[in-house]
Amino acid sequence: MSKYLSAEFWEPSDGFITTKTAEKIIKENQKNLSILAGPGAGKTELLAQRANFLLQTGACKSPQRILALSFKVDAAANIKNRVDLRCGKELARRFDSSTFDAFFISVARRFSSLLPDWVEMQADFDVYPFDRNWWDDYERTELGGQPCKYRSTFRNPDLHSPLDLSDEPDDAMVKVWDYCAENKIADYPMCRSMAFTIIKNHSQVRSLILSTYKYLFLDEFQDTTDPQYAFVKAIFRDSGTIITAVGDTNQMIMGWAGANPKNFENFKKDFNSEIIPLAVNHRSNSKIVDLINHVIKDLTPPSEEPIIYEGTRKDPPPAQCMGAKDFDDAESEAEYISKYINFLMSKTPSLLPSDFVLILRQKAQDYFDQANETFQNNGLNLRNEDALVVKNGVKIQDLMSEPLSILWILLIRYKTGFINYTQEKELERVASYLTGYDLDQDRDYKKLRKYIADLASCIDLSNPIENAVAKIVKTVGKAKIKAIFPQYRSQHLNKVGKSFCLLFQDALDKNPKDIKQAIENYEGTNQVKLMTIHKSKGLEFDTVFFVDFHDDSWWGLRQAIQRKNEEKQREEKNSFFVGLSRAEERLFFTKSKGSWPPVITGLLKGSSLVVSMPDLA
Repeated sequence: MSKYLSAEFWEPSDGFITTKTAEKIIKENQKNLSILAGPGAGKTELLAQRANFLLQTGACKSPQRILALSFKVDAAANIKNRVDLRCGKELARRFDSSTFDAFFISVARRFSSLLPDWVEMQADFDVYPFDRNWWDDYERTELGGQPCKYRSTFRNPDLHSPLDLSDEPDDAMVKVWDYCAENKIADYPMCRSMAFTIIKNHSQVRSLILSTYKYLFLDEFQDTTDPQYAFVKAIFRDSGTIITAVGDTNQMIMGWAGANPKNFENFKKDFNSEIIPLAVNHRSNSKIVDLINHVIKDLTPPSEEPIIYEGTRKDPPPAQCMGAKDFDDAESEAEYISKYINFLMSKTPSLLPSDFVLILRQKAQDYFDQANETFQNNGLNLRNEDALVVKNGVKIQDLMSEPLSILWILLIRYKTGFINYTQEKELERVASYLTGYDLDQDRDYKKLRKYIADLASCIDLSNPIENAVAKIVKTVGKAKIKAIFPQYRSQHLNKVGKSFCLLFQDALDKNPKDIKQAIENYEGTNQVKLMTIHKSKGLEFDTVFFVDFHDDSWWGLRQAIQRKNEEKQREEKNSFFVGLSRAEERLFFTKSKGSWPPVITGLLKGSSLVVSMPDLA
């Protein structure tokens, strides 16, 4: 008897409601697909259900696997977690979710011996972003404060990392690569170049990847850069791998990082993909969906027909759904917002501070410095998600999605008893990856529970948390961690550990007698979120305050209009669109200086949906 389900009898898991369009996408087994999925369309869940179908029905039989490539770490983690929960551990082992950068690194390390002769990089190199912070520390600690003579070449990837390293290099580039090889370091563009060069020039590596992956998912495809797309094309064009690319051109905000607005056009031409609009919005109430559609009409080129999204929610919007308000200074703006949040939570006790977010175009730390004290005076804590926990460490938002930080906080919950059913199942899932124990086998399950208990016994919160983290890492084994999670093969493991310990210890020191409160403060449950538009992408909140919403913060749009740069104008409007579409129930715009950004304000006024916010008693 086959262990696979019949495709005829397969049903989505976790109560997912399919439409004819969604069912077509989930079950497609022949064509490459381009899915145009707008905000709130449920694209991540759709991909998870597609993986579920392919694995459970045997469309992707062992030993073949599914590969999902994403732009951001949290997006890669999100889809992986969903597939794990929907498919079960055994099948989910054949679903690999990675960022493009992590995939480049894995190829470069695994096949480093196939690089051109002049590249002497060995597989044990560490990866760093060669940014300002890295250089400051590197020159201070490694060079005794002396500037590196290769700095200008290092800082320009076009000079030291052309996409294909097969061509004859110049002397400056050779010196940079020799220096990096000697010191066992590389940056992300170098990893990209190594991976592309290996794939392009060694057909056996391409054949190995193609024989491994029958299906490829490309998440947030609108943010794919030319080198990333070239890499995909070099491996998968004219192959038997079936590709599903999902994204939304109206949410393309990574142009500054090289995202190409013609990605979907190129993909249709190169891979003969079928374009399918997923024109639903499960997230927002009907009025916010109306605003989304109004903005989409402006974003859509005159030669194209705009995709109009249908809201699936039937519950009525709140009375004060959208609004705008001008303030004399940042303190009065923060005073109003913090009091309004308290008012909304008093009316709806189920709302938590983390259900509210303050989104702004840029300079989150500057706004945090101005607003935090006022929020605290009103009994609320503001959390800058974009802040580094420690210099050269990990940003708060990124730390929350790291596999090891998830393991550590779940073990702390387990040890202290503040763990619910869902969290305990998540801990079991992570532990099963570390051990290989099968959750569905009684004997293995007993061993798994003992393993979790042994890890939890490493924790003694009367001592610094770094002691517990070190013991857990030692018990699991660094070699095992690095084998299962390739991103920890470099100094990233130390960065995550240091960042976790500092953030959790700070929360614990402030609440030494209330462990539950300390855990929730670490996770941000009791804090109002503050983040830039870029950090908000892919997230959703009950209420969004678009703060610092003045013309100077949107100087990029103003400049693009002055220069008649239509591409830049679209990118700036896309950023605005991403921010507003995070809202489920309420969307507010506030500013404390300058004038409202005229073009965006014209869009809001034209919708007739945004009204003045009420005064508070």
